[in-house]
Amino acid sequence: MNRAALRAANANRDEPGRRLRIGFFVFMALLMQLAFVVSYTGAMHGPQVPHRMPVGVVAPPPAVQQLQRTADQAGPLFTLKPEASAAAAEHAIRHREVLGAYLPAPAGPADELLVTTAIGPAAPQALAAAFGQVAQAQQRTLRVRDVIPPHKGDQEGLVPFYLVIAWTVGGYLASTLVGLMGGMQSRTPRRALERIGMLAGYSVLGGIGGTLIVHTIMGFLGGNWWLQALIGTLVVFSVSVFANGLQTFLGLIGTGIVIGLFVILGNPSGAGPWPRNMLPAFWRTIGPWLPNFQGTNAVRGVAYFHSQGLGTAIWVFAAYAAIGLVLSVLGAGRDSIVLRMSEHEPGIGRAPVGHRSEGSRASAGHR
Repeated sequence: MNRAALRAANANRDEPGRRLRIGFFVFMALLMQLAFVVSYTGAMHGPQVPHRMPVGVVAPPPAVQQLQRTADQAGPLFTLKPEASAAAAEHAIRHREVLGAYLPAPAGPADELLVTTAIGPAAPQALAAAFGQVAQAQQRTLRVRDVIPPHKGDQEGLVPFYLVIAWTVGGYLASTLVGLMGGMQSRTPRRALERIGMLAGYSVLGGIGGTLIVHTIMGFLGGNWWLQALIGTLVVFSVSVFANGLQTFLGLIGTGIVIGLFVILGNPSGAGPWPRNMLPAFWRTIGPWLPNFQGTNAVRGVAYFHSQGLGTAIWVFAAYAAIGLVLSVLGAGRDSIVLRMSEHEPGIGRAPVGHRSEGSRASAGHR
C-alpha cells in the first residue's frame, strides 16, 4: 500500500477520534466563555464598599480607637492607624502604608482628608464620602487634598493595569505560537532550555518595548525607566515560561489553563479600576498570588510610590518562572496522552515523542 493510501486509511479510522477532540475543545471554549462572563462581571461590574482599607488618622490613639469603633458599626470598611502629624500621614501615603489620611481639626471649621488619585478615583471618592459624614457629624466641613496626583497621561490610574495586560497576553501568546509552530513539547531538556532562552530574549524586548511606548513615546507614566522595563521583562518571562511548562505536559489544554489563570481570573483581580480593598472577596484574595496584580502594583509603585511593592512582585514572578522551567525540562521528550489528544494530527500508529520505532531506525541506517 502506498503512503497516500495508508494516510487515507489512518485518517478514516481516526475520524471518530478527531470529532471527539474537536467537540471537546469546542466545549472547553464554551466553558471559558462563560467563565469570562462570571469573572469579569462579578469582579468589575462596579466598585465594592471598602474592605479594611488602611487609613491614617492624625489624632491620639484613644481618639483613633473610638473612631474605629464608630466606623465598625457600618462594617469592616476601614482600618484606622494613628499618625503623629500631617507630615507623618503624608509619608505613610507616599509609601503605600495607607491609602488616605484623616486630619480632624482640633479647632476650626474644616477637617482635612489626604488622598492619592494616582491609584484611580474610586478610593478617594469612597474616603471623601465616609469622612465627609464624620466631619458633618461634628458640624465641620471636609477639605480634600490630593497628595499624589496621577501623571498627566494617567488620569484614571489605569495605564499600569493595561500595560501589564499587554505584557501578560504577549507572554502566553509567544509561548503558544512557538508551541504551535515547533511542537508544544521540546524533544530533549537541552531543546527545552534553548526554547526558554528564546522566550527570555522575547521577554527583554517586550519589557523594553512596552516601557518605551508608554513611558517615552506617549508620555503616560513617570518613574524609573529601567525599573519599569525590568518589571515588564519579568512579567512576560514568568508568564511565557509558566505557559510553556503547562503546554509541555498538556498541550493546548495547558494554554486553556493559562488563559483561565492569567486572563479570566488574573485581569479582574489585577487592581485596575479599583484598589484591592474594593474588589469582591474572591478576587481580592487571589490577586496577590498572580503576576497580573503584582505587575500592576509594581509599575504603580515605581511610578508613584518610591518603588513600594517591587520586592514582593519579583518573588512572585520568580516562582512562576521556576515552576515553568522545571515543568519544561522534566516534560521534554515524554509521551503524554493528553498532549497527543490536543495535537492537530491523529496519534494512531505514531511512536511517542522523542522516540523512533525500530523499523524507522533501520530504514534510516540504509539511507
